[in-house]
Amino acid sequence: MKRVSTVTLIAVLLGMVVITGCLGGGNAQSAPSTASSASSQISAPPVSTAMTPATTTAPPRSWKMELVWNVSTSGIPFMDMGPDGSLSAVIDWERAYLYLVKPDGESVAFDVQGEDPVKPVIAGVIVKGRETYVLASYADFAGVRVYSWRGQRSEERHGWAGSVADGIARSPSGNHTCYLITPNAGKQELYCDGKRLNLGSDEYELHSVSDSGVVVLGIGDKSLVLKEGEKLLEINSGSVIAYRDKLIASEDGKLRVYSLSGEVLAERKGYTFRMTTLMRWTLVPTAKYLFRYEPLEDTSVLTWNLTELRTLPGFPYFANENFVVMGDGKSLHCYSLEDFHEVFSVEVPGDIGYVKLSNDGRVLLVSGETGGFWLYRATASG
Repeated sequence: MKRVSTVTLIAVLLGMVVITGCLGGGNAQSAPSTASSASSQISAPPVSTAMTPATTTAPPRSWKMELVWNVSTSGIPFMDMGPDGSLSAVIDWERAYLYLVKPDGESVAFDVQGEDPVKPVIAGVIVKGRETYVLASYADFAGVRVYSWRGQRSEERHGWAGSVADGIARSPSGNHTCYLITPNAGKQELYCDGKRLNLGSDEYELHSVSDSGVVVLGIGDKSLVLKEGEKLLEINSGSVIAYRDKLIASEDGKLRVYSLSGEVLAERKGYTFRMTTLMRWTLVPTAKYLFRYEPLEDTSVLTWNLTELRTLPGFPYFANENFVVMGDGKSLHCYSLEDFHEVFSVEVPGDIGYVKLSNDGRVLLVSGETGGFWLYRATASG
C-alpha cells in the first residue's frame, strides 16, 4: 500500500472549498445572493486518519404563511396557479380583468375586453408554464386569449359572434390542456392540445383532464371517457374523475376504480361522491390516496384499493402529490402526505371558494365563493 505524505495531504485539504446553501421559499424573483467576506488566510486542519461525517440540515416540517397579495372582486372566482407556484392568475369576472401575480406579491392587470365593443363573458382561466389562457365568449368569437407577464400574446378563435365558451381545464402537471366550445346550437367542439374533436351535442361539460391525457366529459347522468381524440368508454354516472390512466366513479351507490378498458379494479359500497357548487368534487385523488368527503362528517383517506386508513377534519379543497389542504369554515389546514402532520394553517378573510397550492407547499392561492382572492407565501418555520 502506498503511503500518503503529510505534505501532500495538507496540500489537498488546502484546495478544498465547502459550499453551503439553503433551499428558498419558491419566490419567482429570488434576491441576489450576498457573498460574505472570506479570510485571506486558511488554516489547514490537523491531519487525521478518521473522517468527519458530513452533516445535513433537515428541511422544516412546518412553516408560517404570510399574506402577500389580495384583490377584491365580484362574480365567479376563476383562478389558477402553476404547479411550481411561480405564477398565479385570477379573474375579476364582473370587470373582465386578468391579474397575474408572482409569489412575492408583484402583480400586473390586463383588461381582457381589449378593443372589443362588448365585454367578454369569461368561462375559465389556466396557467401553463409562463403563459395564461383566458377562455371566454368574445365579441366576434369564442376561444382563448393568451397572456404573458407583458400582456396579450395571441388568441385562438372559434365560431363567430354568438358562439359560447363552455369550460377549460388542464392536467395537474399542466402537460395537457383542453377547452370546450359551443359554436352553434346542437354542436360542441373539444380542443385538447391543439386538436379538435366534434361532439354531437351541446350539453357536454368538461369534468377532468389527467396527466396521461385522459379526458372526462359529463353529459347528464353519464360520462364519456376519451384519450387522444378517441372514445375509450362510457360510464353510467355523471361523477367520474380521471387520474393518470385510472378512473374513479360514483356509480350505483358504490365507489369504483376503473381501468381504461372498463375493468373494475376496486369497489366499495356507500362511498359515493359528487360535484358541489363551483364544480368542486367531494373526492380528490393523488398518487397514494383518495380523499373522500362525507357531508356533515370528516374526510376519509383511502388507498387505491379503497381501504380506509384514517380521517381528516373538513373538506378536501386541494391535493397534490405532497400535500392535502383541508377546509373548515374559514380556516385552511395543510397536511403532509408523508405522515399527515400539519404543515401550516391559514385563516381566510372570506368564505372559501377555490384553493391552489404549489408542489412544495410554500405558495397558496385562495378565492372567496363569490370573488376576492388572497395569495400567501411561506416566510418562516413553525
